[in-house]
Amino acid sequence: MTRRPFLASALAVLLISLSACGGDGDEAGHSSGNNSPKLLFVPDKAHNIVGALMTLAPVNGAAIDTFAFNAFASDNLQYDPVRDELYGATAAGSPLQVSVSVYGSASKGSAGAALGRSFKLPADVVRANWLTLDRASGTLYIAATRQGDSTLLAYKNAATLTGTPAPDRNQVFSGGLLQPAFDFTRGIVYAGTARLDLATGAQIATLPGLPVGGTSAAIDAQRDVLYLANSIDNTLRVVAQASTANAAIVATLPLNDIQYVTVDPANDRLYASVLATVYVFENASAIRGNSAVASTVTSAGATLGGVAFR
Repeated sequence: MTRRPFLASALAVLLISLSACGGDGDEAGHSSGNNSPKLLFVPDKAHNIVGALMTLAPVNGAAIDTFAFNAFASDNLQYDPVRDELYGATAAGSPLQVSVSVYGSASKGSAGAALGRSFKLPADVVRANWLTLDRASGTLYIAATRQGDSTLLAYKNAATLTGTPAPDRNQVFSGGLLQPAFDFTRGIVYAGTARLDLATGAQIATLPGLPVGGTSAAIDAQRDVLYLANSIDNTLRVVAQASTANAAIVATLPLNDIQYVTVDPANDRLYASVLATVYVFENASAIRGNSAVASTVTSAGATLGGVAFR
């Protein structure tokens, strides 16, 4: 696991694979001179590794450390900064068993991040698509695929789970629930083109002017701004006043092959994963029209998932 230079400018690109191993680490794969706490975690789905950065907003000269996240089988990661734990779904065995693996000491990156515990999901789950950790309540929400339907699983007290715990919620969403966004302040789930009631799953309203194909959503509840990735028409849309009857699209950015979006409300920063590239947008809530400036993190020949951050 090695350090890699990060090149950042208006639209700079890092062209070295996160999965490559170089010669500046020790025999165990630990990076030398890279002991600062890691703040940003980027999953490389194709190689079962996580890129760990020492900054939330990569700039010229930053380093990308990597560590293994074995049997990774999800579209994103979630981070618990209080316990320094990183959550991701995994899948292994025959018959296939889908689990949530929790890596402790995540901020140490290759110098110490390691599997600390795991817990199994119900046997009929064939994939855990998207994980959302409500840091305030300690509840982990999982948008999962079962045979023939989509399901929302919820586990309270996620920090204590091992074995095969029964989910506190196991609710079918017939309309699909791949990569939803949760507004815990208002009790809303955004899924595709719909606003749903978090408590019941009932549809509240359909968002305005959004075509079918929304693959991932992220909500900045502080600013009531929704970000929606659409892989059908290759766009990133910004929806202002998302929870209200005045919800309106204020920006539509063309991003070919866009897949996942993650928002950091504390810093008004948006991460958009587009195959092997993560675009990083500053002042995300102010994006308007059809263009914006972004820095990028790229991994050659891989598919990057939804990021996690401190």
